[in-house]
Amino acid sequence: MKATNARALPVEFLSPALLSGLSPDTPILVAYSGGADSTALLHMLSRYAKETGATLYAAHVNHGIRGKEADRDEAFCRDTAQALGIELFVHRADVPALAKEWGESIETAARRVRYAFFDRLMAQYHIPLLATAHNADDNLETMLFNLARGTGLGGMCGIPVTRRCPEGTLIRPILSMTRASILSYCHEQGLSYVTDSTNVDTDYTRNKLRASVTPVLTGINPGAVANSARLAEQLREDSLCLESMADLFLEGFREEDGIELEKLNGSPAAVVNRALRRLYGELVPDGSLEYGHVLALRRLAEKGIPNTSVTLPGGVEAVIRQGKLTLRKRLPIIDYPPYTLPLAEGSNRISQTNCEIVMLPSQNTKNIYKNSILLSLDSDKIIGNLFVRGRLPGDRIRMGGMRKSLKKLMCDKKIPPELRGRLPVVCDSQGILAVPGIGLRDGVKPTSDTARPVDLHVYLY
Repeated sequence: MKATNARALPVEFLSPALLSGLSPDTPILVAYSGGADSTALLHMLSRYAKETGATLYAAHVNHGIRGKEADRDEAFCRDTAQALGIELFVHRADVPALAKEWGESIETAARRVRYAFFDRLMAQYHIPLLATAHNADDNLETMLFNLARGTGLGGMCGIPVTRRCPEGTLIRPILSMTRASILSYCHEQGLSYVTDSTNVDTDYTRNKLRASVTPVLTGINPGAVANSARLAEQLREDSLCLESMADLFLEGFREEDGIELEKLNGSPAAVVNRALRRLYGELVPDGSLEYGHVLALRRLAEKGIPNTSVTLPGGVEAVIRQGKLTLRKRLPIIDYPPYTLPLAEGSNRISQTNCEIVMLPSQNTKNIYKNSILLSLDSDKIIGNLFVRGRLPGDRIRMGGMRKSLKKLMCDKKIPPELRGRLPVVCDSQGILAVPGIGLRDGVKPTSDTARPVDLHVYLY
C-alpha cells in the first residue's frame, strides 16, 4: 500500500491511519454539509484515498430547517460528491418538529439526528471510521464555552481529535487547522462551497462566541486560534498522563473492598478526582460527576467519620466503613409487612424481612458469631414476654434518661434508608427494649452483677 504524500496535503492534516491506528486503506465515512470546512476535508480525504486505496463515502443531512437554502445545499453536495467520484448518502428530517417532540433545542436534536444517521450507515456498510470537519476555531469556541460554564482540565482540552463511536472511531483530521487556513486551501484548490445563513444567527451559543469573542482574541493576538489549538494538544497530553496515574491508583481495586482513606487522603487531588469519577462511571455508565460531587467525596474521606455517607446522582451512595470509602448503588426502600413474633432461645427466623435472631446465653459480651449485630441484655431486667416486631410510626426508646424517636436516632446514626425497615425492634411488655444499630433501653445492659445475661445475635441476609 502506498504511503500518503505529505507534500500534497496541508501539514496540519492528520492522516486517518495515524489517528485511528488502522490500516491506511480502511473505509471512511465523511460527514459532509457542503460548507467550506467539510468541503476542504472531503477534498483532502479524496486525495488521501487515492494514495492509500481507502474507500471513501460521504453523508449529508438535510435538517429541514432552512427551506430552499437547505435543498440548495443538498443539491450542491450531490454534485460535489459525484464530481469527486464519492458515493453520497442523504437523509432528510424535520428537525424542528423532532426537537419539539423530544423537548430539546434544535441544535441538540439536529446533532442527534446526524449521528444516528452516521451510525446506521457505518453499521450497514461496515465503515469503521467517521471523519468530521471540526477545526481549530471550533475547538477554541468549545474551550471558551466550557470555560464560561466552569470546567476542569477535561473541558479545557476542547474537542478530542479522536473518540470511540457506536460503530467504530470518530476522527477529526483537520482539528489543528484554523478556519483561515481552510479558506485559503479552498481558494488555492479552486473549491466552491455553500454558506449556512444560520452561521450568523447569534441566538446560537457557538455563533455568539464566533461573532463576539473570537474576534476580540484575534485582535489581541492574531495567532490566538492556532495558539489555543497547541494549548489544547498539550492539555490533552497532561490529561492522558493523569488518567494513567489514576489507573495505577486503582490497580487491583475491587469495588466491594472500597478505597483506604489513608490512600485517598495521601494522594494528589488530580489523581484522586479521576479515580473517583472512574469508580462512579462503573456504577452509572452514562453518568458523570460534577466537581462539586467529587469535592463532597473528598471531604467525606478527609473527615473519615464511620457510617457517614454522601448521596450522588444516579442512585449511588458513598459510605465510610472500616477506614474505607465505598461507592455502591442504593438499594430500593421496601415497605415491609407488619409482624410480631415471640423470641425464644435458639434461632428465630423473621421471614418478612429475611432476618434471623439467635438468642443464646451471654458470651461475656464478646461477639463470636461473624456478620451478626450483637445485643447483650440483662434477662432479669426484661419485663414480661420478649418479642420482636417491625418498626412503627412514632416509635420511641428510653435512652440517656429521655424518650428518643427511633426515626431521629436512625438518621443521626446514618443508617441507610433501605435498611431501616428491616431492623427488628425487640420489645417486652414495657415497650422497646433494643434495636440493632441503635442500642439498648436504659437499665437493661448487663453489669458485673448480672446473673443471667443473654445475647441476641441479629443477622440481616
